[in-house]
Amino acid sequence: MVHFDKSEAARSRQAKVFLVTTGTLSTAHLPFWLNWLSTNRPRYTVTVGMTSSAESFVSAPALEALTRSPVVRNTWNVDGRLLPVHTRIAADYDGILVFPASVAFMSALAAGSGDAPFFLAALGTKVPVVIAPSFPPGVAANPIVADMLRRLDSVPNYHLVEPHKGISRSTGAEAEATPPLWDVIAMFEAAEPAIAEDLASPVKAGDA
Repeated sequence: MVHFDKSEAARSRQAKVFLVTTGTLSTAHLPFWLNWLSTNRPRYTVTVGMTSSAESFVSAPALEALTRSPVVRNTWNVDGRLLPVHTRIAADYDGILVFPASVAFMSALAAGSGDAPFFLAALGTKVPVVIAPSFPPGVAANPIVADMLRRLDSVPNYHLVEPHKGISRSTGAEAEATPPLWDVIAMFEAAEPAIAEDLASPVKAGDA
């Protein structure tokens, strides 16, 4: 398992990431995680992409205040104009992070859905796409979902982050909870070519 680098050298790393957030209860905690990220990776530039279902759990103005960047919505219709949103996302960022990733979002992506910009961006990009699943109780064990995860994991630049064991808010049963953002960042930094090369450098972080 890749571990999050807490060194001062790691804090100085730069990256431009597009963070897609989807409709899960864990999405309500995204402001906390963005605040954590700004403290631990202050030189990261983060743009949040919100699915329509995510808007039921977190507000766009809060995310914009924390990232100092306008939220991008999962539509080609921007202020009454049709824009190539997907090509900009695919080309302009060092990585795409899906946090949290709902079953609906992952299923559509695994099926090759091209009916919205975020799917086409993830399908067309060559940069790392790091996916942090969020599962209701029992769903991860379903063979249909297991097959979907295998398909995502077979894509060379896709990286699935292992969920953590947690307790469902709705049932009290054990569930596969969304992994913390530090696991997502660790996976991204290990996968992103420029950052991975820095990690592999013989110079120790403490000597930098």
